[in-house]
Amino acid sequence: MRRAVILLCLGFVAASCAAPEFRLDPRFSAGEVRDYRLVADAVVRINAARSTQVERSHLVATTRLAVRSIDDGVATIILTITPRSLTRDGKGADLPAEQQVRMKVSAEGRVTEVTPLGGGEQTLEASDIEDLVPLIGPPLPRGRVHLADRWSRRASTSESGTQDARLASLRRVADYDCAIVATSTRRPVSRERNLGGSTLRLEGVEFASGEIAFAFRQGFPVRVLSDSEARLAVSGGGSEGGGVVITTKTSLTLTRRTAG
Repeated sequence: MRRAVILLCLGFVAASCAAPEFRLDPRFSAGEVRDYRLVADAVVRINAARSTQVERSHLVATTRLAVRSIDDGVATIILTITPRSLTRDGKGADLPAEQQVRMKVSAEGRVTEVTPLGGGEQTLEASDIEDLVPLIGPPLPRGRVHLADRWSRRASTSESGTQDARLASLRRVADYDCAIVATSTRRPVSRERNLGGSTLRLEGVEFASGEIAFAFRQGFPVRVLSDSEARLAVSGGGSEGGGVVITTKTSLTLTRRTAG
């Protein structure tokens, strides 16, 4: 009997000392709306024809995530990015058009479909889609994780891209208990741009590090930070080669949330 009591007590001690587990899967409710403030600073360096051009830009925008419906666990979300101000090399510039996409997120928290809205010939490339994913949540591990756990996954839009993640710390952010997930991403980038009537192809690799403050009790990001560098080669359109280096710092900060 005494041995049974000791074993039972040891069981309680072990349970109380076990490292806590955290859920990182996103959660949505129909009618829910989340507003984020987007700030992006980019530096573009173009090396071609024995010359170098440098352009610096600063963009401030509002990003709204609206949950339209949830059917069989699949959430349909409308994501709208509305530019508010843009400067290029310190001077005011024309604002780009508002962008809107419809996203579908599976019950497992994975983006399964992205469709541009608003008509015209607006298209989204793989890297554009990848940029939207952190607003849903951090890269998902297999099951729950503990503090300091690490995991990896394939970048969601690339067969060869990789993303590493780590549950770095716990922190109170904007009145939410957050799991701070540090990320490191490597992915191929391929874009086509029309310049002077010619189509130029930009291909290369992007490296990025980031941090997602995820409100694990409610299931959504409170803040997303990213620091990236893309090194791209230029081809097509009669170009004589050259390269483009794009460095970008972005932040997305929750400003308002309305539950459905």
